[in-house]
Amino acid sequence: MNKKFLSAILFGALMVSSTGTFVSCKDYDDDIDRIDNTLNDLKSQIAALQTEVANGNWVTSVTPTEGGFTVVFKDGKTYTIVNGKDGEKGDKGEDGKGTEVAVKDGYWYIDGEKTDYLAVTSEDLKEVKVPYINEEDGYWYFYNDKGEAEKSPYKATGAAYAVNDGGVFTLYMPDANGVMQTIKLPTAASAISSIEFLDNDYQAIKDLNEITLFYWDAAATTEWKGPRGNISNNITTYSTDLSGNNNVLYTRIAPSSVDASELAFSLIDTKDNVASIALAAKKYDGMLTRAAENGLYDITVVPGSYADGGDANKLANQFLSSGANKAMALKPATANYRSLFNVKVIPDKQTTAPLTNINLNGNYVTIVGVDKTTGVAYQTKVGQEVVVSVTKECNLYDMYLSASEEDKALFGIIFSEDGRSFKATKSPDNVTDATIDLEVYTLPNIGGNSNIKKTTIRVEINRTLGEATYDKQTKQPNKTNYSFLVSADKLKASLSSDLNAWYASVKTDVNVLQNIYDDEACTVISDLGTNGGATTNMNNKQVAVTMNVDNDNQVTPANIATKLNYLKFQLDINKTVKPLKIGKTYYAKLSFVDKTSNIELNYVVVPFELTKPELNTILVKESGVFRDGKDLAQAYMYWGDATTKVTGKSYYQSNYYIDRAFTDMQKKLSDAKMVTSPTFAIDDANNVLDAEGKDTGKKASYFASIVNPVPSSTNRAHVSLKEDTDGNGSRDVAGYKKDLNVKFTGAYLDVTGDDSWKYAKTYQFRVMSPILEGEAVAANNVVEVSATGRTKLYKENIWAKTYNNDVKYDIFAKGKAAGVIEWYRSDIANVTFSTGNKNVFEVTVATPTVPVAATATAPAVDSYIEVEGVTENTAKLKVAVDDIWGYTLNSSVDIKTTLNTGK
Repeated sequence: MNKKFLSAILFGALMVSSTGTFVSCKDYDDDIDRIDNTLNDLKSQIAALQTEVANGNWVTSVTPTEGGFTVVFKDGKTYTIVNGKDGEKGDKGEDGKGTEVAVKDGYWYIDGEKTDYLAVTSEDLKEVKVPYINEEDGYWYFYNDKGEAEKSPYKATGAAYAVNDGGVFTLYMPDANGVMQTIKLPTAASAISSIEFLDNDYQAIKDLNEITLFYWDAAATTEWKGPRGNISNNITTYSTDLSGNNNVLYTRIAPSSVDASELAFSLIDTKDNVASIALAAKKYDGMLTRAAENGLYDITVVPGSYADGGDANKLANQFLSSGANKAMALKPATANYRSLFNVKVIPDKQTTAPLTNINLNGNYVTIVGVDKTTGVAYQTKVGQEVVVSVTKECNLYDMYLSASEEDKALFGIIFSEDGRSFKATKSPDNVTDATIDLEVYTLPNIGGNSNIKKTTIRVEINRTLGEATYDKQTKQPNKTNYSFLVSADKLKASLSSDLNAWYASVKTDVNVLQNIYDDEACTVISDLGTNGGATTNMNNKQVAVTMNVDNDNQVTPANIATKLNYLKFQLDINKTVKPLKIGKTYYAKLSFVDKTSNIELNYVVVPFELTKPELNTILVKESGVFRDGKDLAQAYMYWGDATTKVTGKSYYQSNYYIDRAFTDMQKKLSDAKMVTSPTFAIDDANNVLDAEGKDTGKKASYFASIVNPVPSSTNRAHVSLKEDTDGNGSRDVAGYKKDLNVKFTGAYLDVTGDDSWKYAKTYQFRVMSPILEGEAVAANNVVEVSATGRTKLYKENIWAKTYNNDVKYDIFAKGKAAGVIEWYRSDIANVTFSTGNKNVFEVTVATPTVPVAATATAPAVDSYIEVEGVTENTAKLKVAVDDIWGYTLNSSVDIKTTLNTGK
């Protein structure tokens, strides 16, 4: 196991870092002033740390301070914990040295001089054998060449020290009596409880993950002056090609509160051998928002070099067993938790390492080794960072930049520490635009002095009148050719005293958009397909920006000084090919140029984000259909929608029209410019449930289909129940009263080229008949009739109600037309009555009579049925109501036969 020790007293308090180096505690004295909390006694100090741990906090750093340590937790809380008893400062070494102790060539070095103490075991050169304090005699013990611990001359009695093992710091602190007290402090690495690999869309678990590791038997160099230094003899260099989606471990790490981007990662095999490559995590920054909070990371190999001892395949062999690729697991370098063993590293030995082109801020300038000092110079501005890269980054060992001393002084040129970027911090004067010769030095992974290349590039540094970054503009377009206005006030304020000179110089009749970027620094150009990027044709762009008086009029040279009010953003969103994304922040860099020379005078950056309406504002659920806020539609069929009869039958198809479930559905879809994209479809992702919530074991397509899946005002989408689901030739309509899964998909403004514009939601439709779900009702719950004669019953005696108890309807005849009885409800096809017990009463008129209108000589006769009593008792009067969809409500009411009752 890898262990790291920190001592607050050793050699005047030394610390061992992750590279196996002890550093004097004096280096951290300046940090003491920033400590938030200093606790007085050791007991309270330890208690405070234990409370933080108990509350789920973890340590981000432990650094030595005088007599103890400074502990910083992830939430920024800082504690200083010191000895309860003055620790002895310890005897110095034999020669009085000990300000720095480091591991080199397998041995411990003190102040750069080699000792006799081994820093690694003799069996392998991977795990450092770290010295420790013997609690019995208070001396430090080092390991000899036999791997045995032996006493050193360095005394550390009473010293506070710490061990970092498996991602947990254990602090050893002597109390007032000299008794060593301990406390364990977890780091972020120790908090990790899950590491999963996903596909490159971060959606599905990926079982096999491959990394192709390029490696080179690098030739030594003696003339390289870059940040990584010369390549020594017997060195293997390595890297991975990250172009496209290659060689990236798309990873989900739990808990999501851990920021894995701050951790180093390693690969181990099934025997716990740690591979000699490091990996780093980058927070996923794609369309899935709050990526870090959701634990999503891109983990890649950190390019590096390996001392191979003369065996060019030694690194590659760490990933092979009998010629086959080993199964590897990912783990934090300082903790023990690991992923599954589902990573395969494929070593690929390279014999060449072409770098190809040199790019400045992503733009091609020249071929590596070919100077570009004539023609149009590369344009940059004072204060703008210029990032230098090569096309084949995977083949690059190192790079650094330089310029003449005169140019560096004249323009205040600053080069980054990694040798990959520069910027000019000043102009030689306020008028002159001048050039420098930038020197780009490159060394490929193949190594060798002969492969060191110097490429000189002419760069023109232009003065800057003013710069500004606007607050983000959040807009919801209502059409693809959408425009919005941004106040020009911030632009004008940034020009300050140069504003009038700018008015006189700036070109007005142009699209001032230089480009759309993904980052605030404007270094990564947004990928908007063929319509993205800079172009002279405004109509071929998704975004154009002009200087305007108002929405309709651009400024002119004559009126710009008094009429420049707005920057007008005109969007022409491509519906099908790489449109601007919803929910993504873009950075529009607006460049204003001189009307004569076309040289940039100044620029502003306007961040903007497009949004779309929530789906529930387009598909607005009818509260009477979707109850209790759920996505289950109580889909009662409506007689007015019954237009198509079942083939060979007198009843209509069981159809529910989806627009009856949503308020003004077609209008709202039209308002959202969703014409071709909205679609309703059967969703077979899950089984269908019945009305009691039981799993039917069937998919929705077994029970129903969607007719007119793309809705319109003339072709209304509807759920159509299958008449014969089992295919035996007889009607079963098994989909009736089942919770059928129907998925809506669509794209706002019909922009289908990116998922961010799309909607997708599954609803359940429980298709039912309002008649079948009702019941018959008797006045006062029972109807009394004569036990000895015939009695007519009218609508005042018996009626029915639908599924809604408040909806009462008559089940007696309304009239007759064309020989067909008319009913009070249009969804009734027929009503018949029958006795439930012939020994109590008979039904002598089973079908309600047609009412007769009053005449001059006779009164009106209402619709009625007739029953004849047989004996005095109570029995059921059966009521059968046939609806127009072929369903029959079989209900009943109580009939009580009594003497001397009748009508």
